[in-house]
Amino acid sequence: MVVADLPPETHSIIVGSLLGDGYLTPNGSLQIEHALDQSEYLLWKYQMLKPIVGKAPRLVERFDRRTLKTYRSMRFYTRAVLKPFRDSFYQHRRKIVPGFLGDVLDALAVAVWFMDDGGRGARTPRGVVFNTSSFNAEEQVRLQQVFWDNFGVKASIHPRKNGCQLYIRAESFPRFSALVEPYLVTSMRYKLPVDPVTTSPDSPGGMAD
Repeated sequence: MVVADLPPETHSIIVGSLLGDGYLTPNGSLQIEHALDQSEYLLWKYQMLKPIVGKAPRLVERFDRRTLKTYRSMRFYTRAVLKPFRDSFYQHRRKIVPGFLGDVLDALAVAVWFMDDGGRGARTPRGVVFNTSSFNAEEQVRLQQVFWDNFGVKASIHPRKNGCQLYIRAESFPRFSALVEPYLVTSMRYKLPVDPVTTSPDSPGGMAD
């Protein structure tokens, strides 16, 4: 599914956000919200989606009675023009992985998804994981297959207490890194591990001699 009147970059950011933290209302308005310390990332999304955005981002404060702390985030909404995405990425109010994902998932969409829901793995310096706990077993396999079919990246499905994680295998780390690195917002680059094979902290620019 491609919405013809959207620029390719806008389309990719919507797809990546829907796989990640984005929420699409039933009337077709995409909600983008990130913690205050990720405001640079949110403002980048705002600029990229500006042709279809309504009001500027605003500060949101929530008081958690359990922790007795106030949590701050930034949020904005697009105009209600994305109903086709709602029909494709939601089923019975649950976010899903559509069967045609392979046709619309490109490098920019993967990078946005990674900045939303990805990070470093705990057990290896090359480990990269995606939090995919909201998707069912069939959808996990679909994501795994799309990574391989579209990008030649091997991924494994790792069970967790609250669902699953998609783990990018160490052998595919260089390919994955080259895929997403050009699109990472500066403040989100910490999520991508430094490749110990090609980098060295003692060499100029981090590149090994």
